Amino acid sequence: MAANVAVGILQNFLWTGFAWSRYQKSGRFWQAWPGMIVAWIVFAMSMELLEFIPWNLMIDAHSLWHLGTVGPTLWWYNFLVKDAQEDLQRERLHKA
Repeated sequence: MAANVAVGILQNFLWTGFAWSRYQKSGRFWQAWPGMIVAWIVFAMSMELLEFIPWNLMIDAHSLWHLGTVGPTLWWYNFLVKDAQEDLQRERLHKA
């Protein structure tokens, strides 16, 4: 598990750096989304790593981890669509 956490932390730093550099170059807010998604996932992961006693014997840290991964998935998909649209637009401009 320690190796998984270490690789996850490294990946989080890499995505945050990528998002920051792309945002600095373009100034487009949506290019900073991967960094914000990483922050959300780190918060959600804390629910998985920092267990607590279930609330009302129903809601525990693991269930909140799963709930916390829904939003970033949708947000990540929207980032991928915007990024692909920009790549296609840039490619069309270079061909013209």
